[in-house]
Amino acid sequence: MSIFDLVLNISPSFHRQCSIRIEGEATGLATFEALQTGLLPRITHSLSVESEQMATLHRRSSAMLMEWDEQWNQLGLDGISINGVFGSSSSKPQLFSLWSPKEGCAAHTMLAAVFECLPFDRCSGPAGELLEIVRSYLDLQPPVSIINYKPTHLRLAPWMHANDACEVESHLRMLADDGDLIVDASGMERFCGALTQLLPVEHLLKRRGEVRWIVRSEFSNALIQAGVAQSMIEIVPALPISRKGEPIVLGGIFVGSSELISFAKAGERMQLVRSFRKEYSLTIEQASKAAAELMEIVACHPMH
Repeated sequence: MSIFDLVLNISPSFHRQCSIRIEGEATGLATFEALQTGLLPRITHSLSVESEQMATLHRRSSAMLMEWDEQWNQLGLDGISINGVFGSSSSKPQLFSLWSPKEGCAAHTMLAAVFECLPFDRCSGPAGELLEIVRSYLDLQPPVSIINYKPTHLRLAPWMHANDACEVESHLRMLADDGDLIVDASGMERFCGALTQLLPVEHLLKRRGEVRWIVRSEFSNALIQAGVAQSMIEIVPALPISRKGEPIVLGGIFVGSSELISFAKAGERMQLVRSFRKEYSLTIEQASKAAAELMEIVACHPMH
């Protein structure tokens, strides 16, 4: 197999921009990066890639380019845009653009191979959370995952919905009742709804094994009211966004509007996009990115 280099610049409609680069030959290196933007810090994470994964990715990337369909890059308003470059020692670099490719097409199959090089159980913290979000746009991220750490982790996806409650229960039935468990909701977006509506808390409290929780601060009171001991809850730490409590978005726009911040805290994305366009004369794309950044800042950092 020839040496190759695959670079993807990824722009979700309502979340932060990021990039993935996978390079090598028999084995390789996968690097995920989100640049510093506004008050959000730079995120970077690198992993070694085994030969089998590299061979699969090379094969699927080549197949995608050979089967290229112009429909794959037709833009929409709510989805994910991916601009990529595939370079090889045996051919010239090839550029391509994708818009929310659907399962079953060669482009989606190639992206599945990309994310197999960056599995969640090897990508924790902010990088793991952002990768979960990107995977969710491509239907590559299940709402709940069992991760075989010690103790076992039940990981909830950032975008989980009440409709996924049955899948959570199904996963719980697969676990031994006497095993210790950590329910990890640290990446869940606050706009998903009440955590106690998404999880069978009463069932979890009856387990013989110890159950601990990792959550954002806004979910802790509901868990305590549902009967979870406060000592079993770990709160994800968050820093204040600024001394004045006002965020900066879109690479420099200073947001002091209480209305915009209220929309962001309530998760009203479309209203936030419309308000950004009205107040700052932005394009839809710019307003969408500003809304995504403001919502991420408000979700991750308390307002003082």
